Parts: sequence; C-alpha cells; structure tokens
Amino acid sequence: MDCVEITSTAPNRTSAVTTPANDPVILIARSFEAPRALVWRCYTEPRHLVHFWGPKGATNPVSEVDLRVGGAWRQVMRFASGNEYGYTSVYLEISPVERLVWRDAPAGYRFGDELPPGVMVTEMTLAETGRLTSVHIAVRFTSLAARDQAVRQGFASTVSEGSDKLDLYLFTLSATAAFQQE
Repeated sequence: MDCVEITSTAPNRTSAVTTPANDPVILIARSFEAPRALVWRCYTEPRHLVHFWGPKGATNPVSEVDLRVGGAWRQVMRFASGNEYGYTSVYLEISPVERLVWRDAPAGYRFGDELPPGVMVTEMTLAETGRLTSVHIAVRFTSLAARDQAVRQGFASTVSEGSDKLDLYLFTLSATAAFQQE
C-alpha cells in the first residue's frame, strides 16, 4: 500500500461574520489553505460550486455560471426535506482571481436583460499570502431592514457552513492532487 504525505492540515478555521450597527452590510472573512487561483475556480465554476455552496446537508442540483460582466449565475439548493431554494445573480465586475462583484437578479434573467433595482450587491476579494488565501466578502443591502431580515433567515450560518464545506472540499482536492503525484 502506497502512503502519501499530505502537507495541508485538516480544516479547522471559522468564518468571521459581522454586521456593523448602522451600515446595511454583512462582512465575511475566511482564510483557506489553498492557492488563490483554485479558490477562485471554486467560486466561479459549477463543477466546484456544487460541492460546497449552501448550508450543511444541502445539495446543488442546479449550478450554472456565465462568467462575464452581465452574465448570470443560477444556483438551486436542495435541502434534506426536499425543499429547494433557487436564486439568480448577475455579474457586475470580474477581475480574475482577485475580485468578483455580483447582485441579485430576477429568476430567468439572461445576459442583456434589463434589471430592476436590486436588493443586495456582493463584493468578493481574494488575496494570497504564503499558503493561505483570504476571502473577504461584503454583502451590501438596500436597507438595514433588508440586511436584518437576511440575518434572521440564517444568512450568516449558511455562509459559515458553506465556507466549512469549501474548506473540506479544498482539503480533499489537495489530498487527491498529492495522491496523483505519487
């Protein structure tokens, strides 16, 4: 039996989620022991998104990404109860491996469609330091009431659990890559 040395450690980090008192924003920070380019691909490629997006126990039977400014990202999460939650976003800014900005969009949105006013805009930045990639996400809502409603509906725990799943998925990818090099 071949042995493979894994130079990464098992996931053990938590997400820092904050909600400033007078600012309609949710701030999320998390570090992953993985190259920035790989973390970027996980957030922008359906083949990776299906493995970690959403809370513990959720699957993603639909994950579609049109990664261009004005392109749509459609995700459907399915829960153990069989209930599904789907949503669509549209990309506003794309700076590969560094920054991604998207906003909510109506179901069925396609590239070039006119958009009604949004409820939230999400900005994600990635920075690599050594073996860690830091992901900073700011989700800006149109009002404190909208932000607080999202918090009451479990937004923070969903993000934290999804980040935990991503950490484990990245660890699995790292272990698989190490095994394949042997």
